[in-house]
Amino acid sequence: MGWLIDPREKTVLVYIPKQEMEMYDQPGDRLPVPSFASEYMLTVGDLFAWLLE
Repeated sequence: MGWLIDPREKTVLVYIPKQEMEMYDQPGDRLPVPSFASEYMLTVGDLFAWLLE
């Protein structure tokens, strides 16, 4: 799994093996996380608020 974060557009492209890429661009969109972090919840809005502090 990989995330490509575009701070200018405030989008996150998520790559999961053997699946099509997905784009998340709404502040309330919950981002997928690896199985070892399944209890962790992170939204697009949370991510950009944290990164752009």
